[in-house]
Amino acid sequence: MSERAGTLDAVIALAIRILGAGLVFGLQVLLARLLPEEGYGGFVTLWTWMLALGSFAALGFAESSLRFLPRYQLRGRHTILRGYWRFGLRTVVGAGLGLVLLGGLVATGMGLDGPGMTILLIGLGLPVLGLEYYFEGVARSFGWFRLAALPVYVIRPVLIGGTCVLLHALGVELSLPIVGAVLIGSMGLVVAVMAWQLSHRLRRLDATRMPASAKQKRLWLAASLPLLVLSGLDDLTSYADVLVLSLMVPPELVGMYFAAARALALAGFVAYAMTLVAGRRFAVDLASSDRQVLQASVLQSTRLTLWATVAAVALTLMAGPWLLGAFGDAYEAGYPVMLILGAGMVLRAMSGQAGEALIVLGRQREGLLVGCAVLGLTASLAAILVPGFGILGAALASAAAMAGRTLALVMVLWRTDRLRVFSLRLPSLASA
Repeated sequence: MSERAGTLDAVIALAIRILGAGLVFGLQVLLARLLPEEGYGGFVTLWTWMLALGSFAALGFAESSLRFLPRYQLRGRHTILRGYWRFGLRTVVGAGLGLVLLGGLVATGMGLDGPGMTILLIGLGLPVLGLEYYFEGVARSFGWFRLAALPVYVIRPVLIGGTCVLLHALGVELSLPIVGAVLIGSMGLVVAVMAWQLSHRLRRLDATRMPASAKQKRLWLAASLPLLVLSGLDDLTSYADVLVLSLMVPPELVGMYFAAARALALAGFVAYAMTLVAGRRFAVDLASSDRQVLQASVLQSTRLTLWATVAAVALTLMAGPWLLGAFGDAYEAGYPVMLILGAGMVLRAMSGQAGEALIVLGRQREGLLVGCAVLGLTASLAAILVPGFGILGAALASAAAMAGRTLALVMVLWRTDRLRVFSLRLPSLASA
């Protein structure tokens, strides 16, 4: 794959995510306006815990699809490819049913008020989110970037916001259970659309319904379960600051911090736009057995991720006071948090898509060690800094952990595969 083609894919994905960033930001502003400060803080806690645990619900199949499906497609092994799709789907659905039962039992024991209601909603939402992650991973592995991004990041916020506005217009008083039900219902509709689209496209590749062998299933599980921990740790690290805050400060301050983080969503989505295309590109380059091509792809992804993030962070910080003011006057005090988190995003972007490279190269053990270290660093620093510095302490902990993550990933990829990651050069638009 040429650098020009990879860059074009990233630009398309980035355009979708920019639209999605605007919609998600608008949704957060809408909910902050419709709900009281404490109610919005409760929603932030619910949504953050779901996002932090969502990868666990997908059991690593969202990530392992990037390792197996591009290879199967290139080698014409379409029957095995469809076997992976069906096996992954059944496994994620089965795990989801277990999560629903567990969440219901815990919530019933605690009572359906306060934390019990939050746990119930998390238990109901995680299985749907797990399927969403799995479908997104499968779509990315085939290069179907619009299918991977549009339903989740464009259609879903429109459904949630539109339903909440309609309920408010009908005189329904919005509360955490109602907004949570709207969220889960909207996710369910998105998952249904993605499932239908993926099934239709995969049938066109090969309509054969040959069951996968026990050996193949063991291989897929052995590859996916370590990635479950790896991706789960990465998500927990991304939201550890908010999770610690939710345990240590009032909901109003959690909402203020989350508003600052949401205002920086555009910059965060830049890195994700690169992630959409990087995993498949690395897998294709690795299958070609040309390490020079893989090295060029890794460096190009770093340059694209870094400089697009720098530009997005700068623009977002310039508009920061206005963006926070959209949530309400009380949220403008979160601007210093934006500054610190913006610096952390740039530090994280310096590692490019090294995390995707580890997955494609089968370096789950190394990725797991990095994930554990970064999560521990984030949580420890947050626990130390939040009591003294409040929400600024959580932001400082997050930024420091992102610097540590970048350093660790750069060192690991060089030590294990002699791949250089760090590069401050501007991205090239010329063909390879």
